[in-house]
Amino acid sequence: MTDKNIAVITDIFGLCSGLDRLLQDLSGQPVNQAGDATLTITLIDPYQQQRQQFKDEQQAYSAYIDQCGHDNFASNVARALETPVDLVIGFSAGASALWRALSTPAAANIKQAVLFYPGQIYQHLKLTPEVTTTLIFGATEPHFDVDAMVALLQQKPAVSAFKTCYQHGFMNPPSANFNEAGYRDYLGMLQNKLS
Repeated sequence: MTDKNIAVITDIFGLCSGLDRLLQDLSGQPVNQAGDATLTITLIDPYQQQRQQFKDEQQAYSAYIDQCGHDNFASNVARALETPVDLVIGFSAGASALWRALSTPAAANIKQAVLFYPGQIYQHLKLTPEVTTTLIFGATEPHFDVDAMVALLQQKPAVSAFKTCYQHGFMNPPSANFNEAGYRDYLGMLQNKLS
């Protein structure tokens, strides 16, 4: 096994208890248990690494818009990815910011990317990453038809796009749409990408 460097780009909840679980589950997987391999995780969030405890998604979204916003987050993500990364994982607003960063010079440092439910992607469809990119959508999105989006994105050469039976936010325990079965399924997929 070799050392692995990954980056996790949070959603609007930032560094919170839900993220703690994901980081623990990722770092506890076999890559980190081998004596000759380490897993280094870099966190990128909208709140300058300050822990958050939002009571709900509405409060989190208000803080996200007030303190960061989509354009600033996309710029911050691109700057943060200036060192080599084996796998970068983005969630919701973080996935949308990552989609934009994959079309900047920072993409040269990324081997592969996984984007969970990038709800703002519909505003940036002219972008085409050259990095191997997997997009995982929830069953529905308020701003676009998921089936049509998946079909459109599948036409891009380095992109694979999928629709799940779960809803936007299914990977994040603080989200109203968190789904334990979905979390476990896609955690397994992420662990496979790291092995």
